[in-house]
Amino acid sequence: MTMKENILIVEDEFIVGNDLRLMLIRAGYAVCGIAASVDEAKAMIERNKPSWVLLDIFLLDGSLGTDLAGYLRQKNIGFIYISANTNQSILEIARATRPYGFLVKPFREKDLLIMLDIARYKHQNNLQMALQREQLMQKQLQQIIEAPFELADKIARIPDVLQTFVPFDYLHIAITGKRPHTLEDLSFQRTGFDEYEHLDNTALCKSLGLERNTILTGRIAQLENETGGYLSDAEFRQWIADKIWESKLSDHLRLNARLAIAVTLPAGNLAVISFYSRNADTYTEELFTLLGRMENGIRQLLEQIQQKNDALSARIVARKRVEKPLIDNEVLFEGIVGRSPVFLSVLHSINMVSAAPSSVLILGESGTGKELIARCIHRQSPRKNKPLITVNCAALPAELIESELFGHEKGAFTGATDKRAGKFEMADGGTIFLDEIGELPIESQVKLLRVLQEKEFERVGGSKVIKVDVRVIAATNRNLEKEVAEGRFRLDLYYRLNVFPVELPSLRERKEDIPLLAQHFVDKLSEKLSRNITDISPDALKALRSYDWPGNIREMEHVMERSLLMTTGTILKQIMLPKMAAQPVGTTISSADGNRIKTLEEMEIEHILQVLKSCKGKVCGVGGAAELLGLPPSTLNSKIRKLGIKRDFHFKD
Repeated sequence: MTMKENILIVEDEFIVGNDLRLMLIRAGYAVCGIAASVDEAKAMIERNKPSWVLLDIFLLDGSLGTDLAGYLRQKNIGFIYISANTNQSILEIARATRPYGFLVKPFREKDLLIMLDIARYKHQNNLQMALQREQLMQKQLQQIIEAPFELADKIARIPDVLQTFVPFDYLHIAITGKRPHTLEDLSFQRTGFDEYEHLDNTALCKSLGLERNTILTGRIAQLENETGGYLSDAEFRQWIADKIWESKLSDHLRLNARLAIAVTLPAGNLAVISFYSRNADTYTEELFTLLGRMENGIRQLLEQIQQKNDALSARIVARKRVEKPLIDNEVLFEGIVGRSPVFLSVLHSINMVSAAPSSVLILGESGTGKELIARCIHRQSPRKNKPLITVNCAALPAELIESELFGHEKGAFTGATDKRAGKFEMADGGTIFLDEIGELPIESQVKLLRVLQEKEFERVGGSKVIKVDVRVIAATNRNLEKEVAEGRFRLDLYYRLNVFPVELPSLRERKEDIPLLAQHFVDKLSEKLSRNITDISPDALKALRSYDWPGNIREMEHVMERSLLMTTGTILKQIMLPKMAAQPVGTTISSADGNRIKTLEEMEIEHILQVLKSCKGKVCGVGGAAELLGLPPSTLNSKIRKLGIKRDFHFKD
């Protein structure tokens, strides 16, 4: 047997570690050692250069396998967790480190080998996508450098090119001037998909209550000490604490993360490109490494900018790239409406994954538009001229699911009077969208896993093996990690589907999109209902914003249709909200004794603060606030930011 990858086992129980070693050797793998702690593992990694690491989470010396994850990612070494603990909080902590798999002790040899196959598949996909992104970014930077445009036109194209690879809500480019104590800088704010506003920095300073000349010396000194890197959430808050301009800017634009690269230009000037995001989890070591590999192209482009510093004060109009045919975003994202930062992040993910062959798992509450997103991914993919077949797993009786997916032979079961092709056969060469995948029975999950791994299946009642080439997009409103922990969803299938997750925000998390969505539905439904309604009154918009939308966009569309049906004239003035939400906006509700009843938001803030206090501010991990509240840490962090709960509070024993 040909020797496969070299594997390091990090496991503090010798018997378990040795059993793993024997399984791997029997399967043809090389095992370079068994480490009992994180420090021992690092020493073995430096010495033996493994290609994979099997990683226990809780080690006897008190160290955590999760602490090794960042180190392994820096070295581009794939890792799989092995743990006897599968409660939801442990799965959340593990997921945050982005492993390639998770095995639950005790497991069979077959389970281990399947998980390694899945991990290899995901790792190869990630490497391929990263390489494609890097090559495309190099090409697009070079196109700007070599293009015969005016410098102002080149500058206008920078945000669009960089956004494709490094998402941002605010972009700042600073170059120390040719003369001492001078600074040339550019600021761009993202306002939509492929849309950017060039901000005048003097005017921006004034809007922040600052005088540019007053803070200039401090900013130049800071730039001269810049080494680059990425900061998220608490680290970002700590970094801006003693920086006047960054602190004011971050509060003004609600920024929570930063990624920066510093380059020295041929003339000796220092240039810094800083990306800022409202999402605290946007930036990673991989993105910082990618930027580092782009350093030469970035340096050439910034050198062109620096050579004509008068161009920095030129009027710049942000626009789409012109080195390729313009793309109509109305067609590209047909039916998808939104400009909020959290939703633009979703569009960025779609753009990134569409051209790849990877499986996609769309997560989100009911009514958030998962099928629209699946159609958009297919429409932008190389498979767009082939079928997109949709299967609603929740709508099929359990006894018919396999027949629906894989087809059946004549006489396979009572009522099977003819041979029938299944959905996978119909989707050959194209895409299959498995909606509500969390409803699939465990027996059918086994067959689906085989199709994903082997790209083959047999019809129900048949023996002929049918080969297919199908991209799988799955969606669910369930927490699949919880389903895995409770034994209702196969762990290996979860990791096979979860190659590229896309998380859709609820409508209450993107309320700034409500006016856009409302106008979209007015335009769409007015035509459908033969009404001449063109505008929405301020009071109607206020009512729409005040409602929590448990049914998300689907519910909003139904509410808008009812409201338009009840409207006379050309302006929509009244929103027909559900009875539970019919309390007029701005009304104060009191109890029988006259005391004001707190709003749900006030009660939520109070409850989260109380739990945080009991945990002494700890959010993640065992005994953290997220575990006590039954929420994923990412969701709790999002709520803390959304509700304006300050992270600098103090807790007393």
